[in-house]
Formats: sequence, C-alpha cells, structure tokens
Amino acid sequence: MTFKEIYQTVKTIFLQKDISKIDSDFSAIVHITGKEDGYIYIAYIGGEKIIEPVKHDSANIFVIMSDDTFEKVYKRQLDPFKAFTTGKIKAKGNVFLAMSLFKKLKSK
Repeated sequence: MTFKEIYQTVKTIFLQKDISKIDSDFSAIVHITGKEDGYIYIAYIGGEKIIEPVKHDSANIFVIMSDDTFEKVYKRQLDPFKAFTTGKIKAKGNVFLAMSLFKKLKSK
C-alpha cells in the first residue's frame, strides 16, 4: 500500500469507530516506514476526532511500523498484539492506551 492509501484507510476506520469509551483524551503519531515514509496524526480531544497526514510535535503516543506490517494487520494476516510483542510495531508513551486504541479500531 502507498502512504496515501494507508492514510485513507486509517482515516476511514478512525472516523467510523465509536471511541468515546476510551477513558482519556489522546494524541498519537503513527510513523509509517517503507517505500514511502509518512506520519499520521490522530487525536481524540474533548469528544472531537482529528486526523491529519502530518508529523505533530506533541503527542502522548508514538507508534512506528512499516507499510508491510500495516497492510498485514489491516488484512488480518497479522495480529497487532503479536506484531507489537515481536517488535514489528513499536510504541512509546502511553502504550496501554495505544493497545486499547488498537483493540477498539480492530473491533467490528
């Protein structure tokens, strides 16, 4: 997948999911590496969802993964928790919140 396709996919999923039950506001940077490097800023602040294809300096979660890992997780060929425990997805900051968000976005 190209970075543009990944961004559109993340945007569609994020905007469609009800994340209101996540206990706190958050902001996250998702760094996609691979053929095309890119950053996705995702935030949920005061009940408002924000998503932009930019690197943002202030975030309480930082996630990095390759475009290949993203595609495998998206196509359900790789479990995001397994990818995290094997180092294919790296997270800094509030890792528990990051995993909670992954679980929420993964659910149907």
